[in-house]
Order: sequence, then structure tokens, then C-alpha cells
Amino acid sequence: MSGPGGRRRGHRPLAVLLYAAFVGLLLASYAAPLQQIVESRSRIPELRQELRAAEAKNAAYRREIGALSTPEGIERAARERYGLVRPGERVYIVAPGGEGGDGRP
Repeated sequence: MSGPGGRRRGHRPLAVLLYAAFVGLLLASYAAPLQQIVESRSRIPELRQELRAAEAKNAAYRREIGALSTPEGIERAARERYGLVRPGERVYIVAPGGEGGDGRP
């Protein structure tokens, strides 16, 4: 004759199995997010380096903006970048190599 105590013992392995399965599923659900966190942390130095490069580029752009905010800066950029001259000015192009034109000084 099995009493209530016998039934409990029969259900106990099933409860342990269900609990183990639940814990296994719980751990499996944490695997992907943990992997993503580890990968993200490994990218931090690379991203910091990219940030420093972007900040340096930004500082260079700010200096260029400052230089182009004056009439003299605009004129210099127009002459250097686009070869523009004021009306009436003459442009002399010096050939490389000096006087003889054959590359000798």
C-alpha cells in the first residue's frame, strides 16, 4: 500500500528534473546578453580611439572655420584652393627647377 508519502517520493525526481530544466533555460537565456556585454566591453578602447580621432578632426575644422571667418582668410583660401586673383592682378607661375627651365639652378 502506498500512502501519501510514497507518492511524494515518486514525484520528487520529476520536480528535480523540472527545476534543473528551468535553471538550464534561465542560464541559456543569459548567455547571449552576457556575450554581447563582453563583446561591447572589448570594443571600448577602439571606440575611444575613434572618438579621439573625431575630436581632433573636429578641432581642425573649428580652426578652419575660424580662419575662414575673416575676409583675409577667405581671400587666402580663394587664392590657394581655386587660383582666383583680384581684377587687374597678374599671376606669375614659376617653373620648377629655376632659370634654365631644364631643371638646373
